[in-house]
Amino acid sequence: MSDEKLMTVEEFDTALKKWAAQISSLSRNTLFQTHGSGELFRNLHDYVDPIKDNTGRRVAFKFPRHGVFRHYGAGRGYVIINGKPVRGYRVLSLREIANKQTNAEAQELLKQGYSMRYVRSAKKEYVEQNRIARKPLNWLDQHITNNSQTLTDLSVRFYGDQSLETLLKQIERIKIVKKKL
Repeated sequence: MSDEKLMTVEEFDTALKKWAAQISSLSRNTLFQTHGSGELFRNLHDYVDPIKDNTGRRVAFKFPRHGVFRHYGAGRGYVIINGKPVRGYRVLSLREIANKQTNAEAQELLKQGYSMRYVRSAKKEYVEQNRIARKPLNWLDQHITNNSQTLTDLSVRFYGDQSLETLLKQIERIKIVKKKL
């Protein structure tokens, strides 16, 4: 066995928090280079929480909903049609969907036999299509992917140490205990 000490739970949690903070920092740097309002930049938060049974951890990144739209290139008059951002609009806005409302255009699609599920996801492209100025921005996922090996190494080391510690305890339990006479 090597002379390296086993990783404690506190060390593992600290390392996970450091990793999550690094991802947040890299993501903020990507967002800083855009011309947005800065709301997404300011409201990106990372969390490392123990799972209830203490056998794992949860790393999460929380941000406003429009962060997902920014990732795909949607928003600000752009919708995603066939995987590309184009000038257009949703037949039913997210607010109308949340309030279970419909509009004239949605009613017309329903009369034509389309399902409500289709109508809720339907998008229309503007006819006077100009140059596409909005592009997808991989502001979070690329940093998670690029740094996943570090997270994997941390997890392997910690859970490997936990397994080794359990194994050593089991070995001590299966030995024959000699009583002193």
